[in-house]
Amino acid sequence: MKSQIPRFNCTITQQNIELHNKDYLSLKDISEELGLSYGIVANISCNRKPNKCSNNFIFFPNIKITKLKLDYNLIHEETKKNKSN
Repeated sequence: MKSQIPRFNCTITQQNIELHNKDYLSLKDISEELGLSYGIVANISCNRKPNKCSNNFIFFPNIKITKLKLDYNLIHEETKKNKSN
């Protein structure tokens, strides 16, 4: 069973205005919701340099994906719950 504990946060800002801020279970979930390929989302999450052409746009949004700190107590409780079902 897929874990229900969020592991990533995606924040999208444009000109200091926050457009999107949500926690996700996986990078795949982020890519599906934003309509980007998994490769692009993975590159953003590990801070690889973006395509040079995209930086020339005036209104290019800033996408930041950060890995959340895990609460191992929640993971342990979820595992126990799944084993009991």
